[in-house]
Amino acid sequence: MTFMPNRSNTRRALLASAVAALALTAAPLAAQSTGAKPPAKPADAHAMDHAKMHGAKPAADEQHEGMSGWKELDAYHMLMMATWHPAKATGDVAPMRAKAPEMVGAAKLLASSTPPQACATPKLKEAATNLVSQTQGVADLVAKNAADAAIKDALKLLHDKFEVLEEGCKPMKH
Repeated sequence: MTFMPNRSNTRRALLASAVAALALTAAPLAAQSTGAKPPAKPADAHAMDHAKMHGAKPAADEQHEGMSGWKELDAYHMLMMATWHPAKATGDVAPMRAKAPEMVGAAKLLASSTPPQACATPKLKEAATNLVSQTQGVADLVAKNAADAAIKDALKLLHDKFEVLEEGCKPMKH
């Protein structure tokens, strides 16, 4: 026996699709009309936007391919994006609180790694080495349950130090 949709089922399906589409567009429109801010992007959305700026393309597993050719730098960069952008945009340091140990580990891997030729300068190697203690400093604030403002300030300084690497490794330049 073959299933034959009747008009009633088809109309219900179309109505459900229309209601779902309307719901997706209504929230941003309501926010505009009331002056309310739309919801902040999740950290992963910030990472996606930032990665697009660098020309990264999602791989099959939805992870970003290397942006600089220095996989350890790129891994740290992704963590920096996931923590710094929410802190900068909305003051949200929860991602940093959650990822502090992971960032320290990524900084250690970066410092002990061999950069690609384009990034192999004494200045960049020193910056990568210094990144370990600087990242640990922010992680220590997180471990002490420091105030959000203190963590955000320390994260900004860490980001500024990281930019030495980001800007120095030519393939990553903005």
